[in-house]
Amino acid sequence: MISSIENFLNDLFDGQPKQIVDEDEERVASAALLVHCANADGIKSSAEDAKLRQILSEHFKLSNSEIERIVKTAEQREADAVDIHRFTRILHQRLDREGRQRMVKWLWEVANADGSIVSDEKHTVALAAQLLDVEIRDSVALRQAAERGGN
Repeated sequence: MISSIENFLNDLFDGQPKQIVDEDEERVASAALLVHCANADGIKSSAEDAKLRQILSEHFKLSNSEIERIVKTAEQREADAVDIHRFTRILHQRLDREGRQRMVKWLWEVANADGSIVSDEKHTVALAAQLLDVEIRDSVALRQAAERGGN
């Protein structure tokens, strides 16, 4: 029984050693949520992709090769996901209030990277904000800042 549970967990995390999964869990969940937002309108622009990579580089202090690995893993997990609950649950557990607000800020920045935030992107970010327990007024303020190009 324990062996089958262990095998299941190893399969779930692509057979990666536990410590690597633990170190990357927040990064991959963040990247997957950002990928989902970039794909929300059906078009992942080069501006959205560049913004996503910039966020990962600046916040997590990752090298280009690490960013590529994280993004590739995130894209695969996002494509396999039924919804965003898996990613927001990880982030909700790992991040404090400020960190969850920062995540919503990044989502708005990715959504606005191509110069406009369409309804599908608004819906995606609003749902993520709700699942991350970020208040509506905070999410709106973060969206307005992203639209102004501010922090």
